[in-house]
Amino acid sequence: MRSLARERGYRGLRPSFGPLLSLVWLQGRPLSGIAAQLGISKQACSQLASLAEQAGYLERRPDPADGRARLVLLTPRGRKLVEQAVWVILASESEYAQTVGPEPYGRFTDTLGRLYEGLGIPTHVDPALGSSASRSIGVLPLIVVRIQRLLMEATRARGHDGLKMSHAQVLPLIGPGGSRVHQIARVQRVSRQAISATARDLEALGYLRRDPDALDRRGVVLRLTDAGERLIRDCVAALDGVDASFRQILGGARLEQLCEVARELYQALHLEEEIFEARPEPQPGAVTDGEESEIRQLASALRRRLGRRDTARLAALLEPRTTGGTT
Repeated sequence: MRSLARERGYRGLRPSFGPLLSLVWLQGRPLSGIAAQLGISKQACSQLASLAEQAGYLERRPDPADGRARLVLLTPRGRKLVEQAVWVILASESEYAQTVGPEPYGRFTDTLGRLYEGLGIPTHVDPALGSSASRSIGVLPLIVVRIQRLLMEATRARGHDGLKMSHAQVLPLIGPGGSRVHQIARVQRVSRQAISATARDLEALGYLRRDPDALDRRGVVLRLTDAGERLIRDCVAALDGVDASFRQILGGARLEQLCEVARELYQALHLEEEIFEARPEPQPGAVTDGEESEIRQLASALRRRLGRRDTARLAALLEPRTTGGTT
């Protein structure tokens, strides 16, 4: 997202565009088929397509096979966006491979490709890219969409009605001590307004409540209600079924290897540390929130750039050392 928007000038991008655009990469598809694949209503899919259309990445044309239907297609700019996005993803993988090691990472992406195909997700791969596009971490968004669909179906069967795919942006990020809108927005890389709107939906369903923020009189902390905690427990229980289906596709040993590398990469990227890791109260003379945010962003960038071993070496070099009574 950062590379495409800031360096290549693609405006109006949203994370939710990724799965949508990937499904119409090589050919147009009817809106109903896209909605079914994404596990959302036709109305929600139409709204998402309209946003991508307004940004100049999609267009709608009459379906030659059905005069009453319309196909969703990529515009020339949309096709260029998807092609460049694929190359950005493939280029970034060298950093991930350095983080966890080239051989484990190669097995990881190969297993992701097997899972992607085993789940029966429609493959829309440009032949010019060969098999590298499906043997890449770039298939994760569509795998995630499939997992979210499975969880929604399982939790609906346990009495949790009214859930939407967008709720997955918020619910998993409500930490034990609650979470703040700006934290979730930063992790998900969307606007605060979008997270606030989703949080209001979850409040109306009875899964979240807003409590006053002890650190900011004008702010609130989002916390799970009893119903929200039951929903999370039911989601965790439903994951057992997802694991079983993955195990059937991959086999036990390959699934464990996938999980092991995924955990290492997840921890190395520090994706949610500001929500789930306890932070001490600021002391007199401590850095401000703004300074701390900049330091955290720099640290995350260095971890991705240097890899785990060189990051540790850098930390050792930066550690203050006492010599002759001075630091």
